[in-house]
Amino acid sequence: MATLIFVAAASVAGIVGTIVLAARDGYRRQPNETFARTV
Repeated sequence: MATLIFVAAASVAGIVGTIVLAARDGYRRQPNETFARTV
């Protein structure tokens, strides 16, 4: 039972950590270009 609780806590911590990291890294969706730019 203790192992199950530990695994559940580790899973929740990993999910929360991933969400926090993604929210703080400044990444946002970029608009899609509808044409290919040839410079």
